[in-house]
Amino acid sequence: MFPFYMGTNETKYGWMDEGWATIGEWLLSPMIDSAIADEYGMGGYDKYAGKESDLPIMTLTTNLNGISSFLDSYPKPALGYLFVKDMLGDSVFFKGLHYYIKNWNGKHPMPLDFFNAMNAGSGRNMNWFWKRWFYDDGYPDLAFGDVRKSGKDYSIIINSIGTKPVPVDLTIYFQDSTTQKIHRDISCWEKGERKIQLNFSNSKKVIRMKLGSLYVPDINMKDNEYVF
Repeated sequence: MFPFYMGTNETKYGWMDEGWATIGEWLLSPMIDSAIADEYGMGGYDKYAGKESDLPIMTLTTNLNGISSFLDSYPKPALGYLFVKDMLGDSVFFKGLHYYIKNWNGKHPMPLDFFNAMNAGSGRNMNWFWKRWFYDDGYPDLAFGDVRKSGKDYSIIINSIGTKPVPVDLTIYFQDSTTQKIHRDISCWEKGERKIQLNFSNSKKVIRMKLGSLYVPDINMKDNEYVF
């Protein structure tokens, strides 16, 4: 019902409709059954990201077909919404979204109306993200850089090899079969950083570390694991 309530033009900008349908499935499915891990669209994006068929989301849907239309209408915009939700936190994200809904329902909003409303409603200028995720070419690819250990203290460099910013999810595996997770939202790349540093301390023996999670696309998973 959302696109009809807002009056968006799905013919030109399919992502303003189907992107919300996709993130809705991702979020609602585990609420219905916690065992569900909805991977819809993620495999396709990992496979085609950065290739000829991977065009910017802002490409008119009428100019797309096949896998290009699918990627730009479903998983890529859904990831964009999800990353903004993660960056802002639920309370501020919904404040921005409700501002957009209140001011634009039935008025046939265009993409810039959505971006500007989210900025105004959340009180945060996210133009850097709208540009890099919705307008620019590129692909997501994180990798381990330098890893240093001093006693129980660890320092890990995460390199952004790709040009599409994505959140950082690091899982640390200990010898006793326990794990620790470190998360950085997408704003860690806001200033154009090409690498970030993660630090943690733990007296337990670390056996390996892994980058990534279900909704963090990456075209090369071979450099996403570090074994001690």
